[in-house]
Amino acid sequence: MTKDELTIQSPEDVRLQKYKSSLIASGGAMVLFSLWTVLRSIVEINAELSTRAGSEALKPLLAGMVTMGIVDLVLKLYVGLSARKEGIGRGKKRPYRVLGIIIAVLSIIWVVYMLILFPAALKLYGLIYPTVTLAVEATVLYAALDLVVSATKVKQLEKEMGRA
Repeated sequence: MTKDELTIQSPEDVRLQKYKSSLIASGGAMVLFSLWTVLRSIVEINAELSTRAGSEALKPLLAGMVTMGIVDLVLKLYVGLSARKEGIGRGKKRPYRVLGIIIAVLSIIWVVYMLILFPAALKLYGLIYPTVTLAVEATVLYAALDLVVSATKVKQLEKEMGRA
């Protein structure tokens, strides 16, 4: 062990490290959930293609689904990678906290939407896809809230410690 490793840390340093570690974990979760977005979009587009084949409304619907999937993917990737960078100590203060709040709000809406439409989704997709989607979206909500709280706590603690 080096001399730096044996240094006793203040309670504030310990709390700061705890929240930075949480930022790294939540940021990593957001990156993984961005990959889930791609998978979910593919499944939903295939379902729309099979149920509305030949429909006039299909092209605008698919264009909207692809656009929303790309926006969701980029948003979660940006927030996740920014949070990880700040947790590691290499990130700049970016607006990812506000975007994290947006992800949390959208996740709340999506979870409520899934709960309301769960019976219909069971008929359309079977048991596995709606259940997994609901569980993943609830986890996205938890990770987004954890990310926002951790980022806020890191900012507050750094300000209190004179490091901001």
